[in-house]
Amino acid sequence: MEAETKKCQNCKKDFTLESEDFNFYKKMKVPPPTWCSECRLIRRLSFLNVRTLYKRLCDLCGKSVISMYPNEKKIKVYCNPCWWGDTWDGTEYGMDYDPSRTFFEQMEELTHQTPYMALQCTYTSNINTPYTNFTGWQKNSYFTYYADYVENSLYSMMLAKIRDCVDCYYLHESELCYGSIGGHKLYNCHFTIDCGDCHDVYFSRNCFDCSNCFGCVNLRKKNYCIWNVQYTKEEYKEKMVEINMASWQTVQSTLKELENFSLQFPRRFYRGDSRNKNITGEYVFQSKNAHDVYICSGAEDTRFAQFLTLPKTKDAYDYTGWGNNSEKIYECSIVGEGASNCRFSDECFPNAMNLEYCTYAINGCKNSFGCINLKKKQYCILNKEYSKEEYEKLKAKIISDMDKNPYVDEKGGVYKYGEFFPTIISPFGYNETMAQEYFPLNESQALQKGFTWFESEKPVYTITIKAEDLPDMINNVSDSILEDTIECAICKRGFKIVPNELSFLRKFNLPIPRSCPECRYKERFGKIQLPKLYDRICMKCSTPIKTSYAPERLEIVYCEKCYQEEVS
Repeated sequence: MEAETKKCQNCKKDFTLESEDFNFYKKMKVPPPTWCSECRLIRRLSFLNVRTLYKRLCDLCGKSVISMYPNEKKIKVYCNPCWWGDTWDGTEYGMDYDPSRTFFEQMEELTHQTPYMALQCTYTSNINTPYTNFTGWQKNSYFTYYADYVENSLYSMMLAKIRDCVDCYYLHESELCYGSIGGHKLYNCHFTIDCGDCHDVYFSRNCFDCSNCFGCVNLRKKNYCIWNVQYTKEEYKEKMVEINMASWQTVQSTLKELENFSLQFPRRFYRGDSRNKNITGEYVFQSKNAHDVYICSGAEDTRFAQFLTLPKTKDAYDYTGWGNNSEKIYECSIVGEGASNCRFSDECFPNAMNLEYCTYAINGCKNSFGCINLKKKQYCILNKEYSKEEYEKLKAKIISDMDKNPYVDEKGGVYKYGEFFPTIISPFGYNETMAQEYFPLNESQALQKGFTWFESEKPVYTITIKAEDLPDMINNVSDSILEDTIECAICKRGFKIVPNELSFLRKFNLPIPRSCPECRYKERFGKIQLPKLYDRICMKCSTPIKTSYAPERLEIVYCEKCYQEEVS
């Protein structure tokens, strides 16, 4: 089928469906999308509350827990031990399908009956890690988010196979890192950005296969360099003694110096590795025939995908998290770990198979349609079990009814079969979700676009010390800091230093942070590239490129050929 230009049902802008897109939709037996790729992404992200957490009571055992849902939300929430327990499986809440009502209205009713897990994780795989969200295979970690196979780490996000890391964002196979962003196979690296295969590297950007470097940019296979100047091993050690990384003032001035210094050097038009073949996107690794993808490892024949942090993924479109040997996925979020042939679903894992319009269908659910908070079941519709023959017959009728009698939202959006969930199914306000991080709106803008908004009363802490009164040097900080409530230098809310954090800072001679974990996260997030590509030309040879660097930005951006000539 030839390429076709359509008008987005949501934003009213034109978007193009390519011939290979139609091939995928035919393979998945779904109609082409009526929303553009960006609007589809925002819609999926509006279902993902990764970092907005509250205290509330479990609706089964009554214990106080940390949860994605505050007590004010009129939904049922179980703590993770209760949710993953064997006392229920979700079929207790099964509903008969009513053809006189739209299907999504009936799903919305089911959201108020079934219990949600307090924190999204594969609870049975986590050890001594009660305060993490969107995680699996964690051990002894604290407030880590969207992370798998992580040990002894704190206040970090978008992680895979990490040990002993603090205040980091998007790291793979790394250990003993602090304040690093976008790294692969790092060891003892602090305040690095987009570095790989490095050890003992500090305040550096885009360095690979380097060691013992400080303040360096675009280096390859170098040792003992400071601000890109080569030194002998002895000279390097002498100069490093003079650099006082234990001082807060030194750290801040060095970060600013690195930011200015790095603008002198060209940036590759995208972040990725040499193992990629035929790709477009940002932060793409080990991928083939993958286009318009973002933070993806091991994606093949995939388009419009994000946050596939664990390989592999094959044959997927509009897929937001997380891979790990998944295939044939369309319009899904957080459906991974052996998932296959899933459509329009959210939070279904592991080994989800043949699911459509399901959310929190867990532990090998398969062959189900329109289910919420279901465990170890198949041939279910609206959480009610059927025989295989009854299931197939009723599913076909519902799909037909969705086309004849679609749900229409308050803004006139039409939801026939083939659309992801409308916002009435999401239990979160727009400002609680990843949509707000990547596509920020104020309350009036969000409501105007048909999303909801939720504000909870913020806890008030008694401040015992202000950020400006903290000692500049870590060696002047006593254990009494663990009893203090520090006033954040940015948002003015109180925060604590926890024992593991203090031990880490002392071990690596790093200063106490002056801002709370939330503000530190926002600062790191502000340094990453976002999932939007621009048509530009290489600033050296004028070759056309697709890049996440907007045309008005200050960075020097090169195509692959020019970049490799510059940094090799």
